[in-house]
Amino acid sequence: MTSCLLCRGSKFRPFIREGEWQYLRCLNCGLIFLDPQPSRGFLHTHYQDYLPADEQGIESWRKLMAQVFAKSARLIQEQIPVPGRLLDIGCGYGFFLEEMARRGWQVEGIEISATGLSYGRDKLGLNVSDRLLPRPDWQDNCFDVITLFYVIEHLQNPRDVLREAHRLLRAGGLLLLRWPHTSPIARMLRPWAKGMKLYQAPSHLFDFSPVTIYKILDQLDFREIRTTVCGWTKPVEKGAHLAAWFFGSLGEKLAKISRDQVLLPGVSKTTLARH
Repeated sequence: MTSCLLCRGSKFRPFIREGEWQYLRCLNCGLIFLDPQPSRGFLHTHYQDYLPADEQGIESWRKLMAQVFAKSARLIQEQIPVPGRLLDIGCGYGFFLEEMARRGWQVEGIEISATGLSYGRDKLGLNVSDRLLPRPDWQDNCFDVITLFYVIEHLQNPRDVLREAHRLLRAGGLLLLRWPHTSPIARMLRPWAKGMKLYQAPSHLFDFSPVTIYKILDQLDFREIRTTVCGWTKPVEKGAHLAAWFFGSLGEKLAKISRDQVLLPGVSKTTLARH
């Protein structure tokens, strides 16, 4: 990458290596990214095996995200109390769409994994497409809410997707991003981090922070940008489950008490922004 996606800076420093994959840190804005990045064709093939296809794996995935989805749904309805039209980009199996449909929302999803796509369509009866953004066939201002759960870090050009999301949102519409904040953990656990595959290379193409997330959304004319801690995932493994509960609940409490002024480094973040 010859220039930083976020600030167009050209000075980088190696941050961490996972096997053959190297992550760099922009010395100007702090954005961390994979360099060089895989081709679109490589990533499309790679993500076909990203979601488990067996029943046990699918059920584990549902339990993993259940609390995050429920709390995110409540967060959305605090901002937009009247159900409208919602798009979930990278919707996986469609469990969040299912949650919002139960709450009276008209829902649509985008998913490139054939496993997730077929489950959402065939098992849950959802309107899910594998056509990526941009979508010129969709009119401006046609959604009330657009969500991306653990997707922004996987996108080759998140700016283009967020710009399209801005076009598709109505005036006053809401964007919700759920994203991992991995770099503080990588720093803390050096030199063991490179063997822990924290970035799941080459899956994670970027690692954002509250500052870099704010910058990219501000550049695209989103407003009322707010980052908080909203729930935590529930892994099957006992050790991971306990760690997620401890740090997730602590992060959520600190964010609530401080009115989002104290955001525990390393825990996943939720960012809300208005059109």
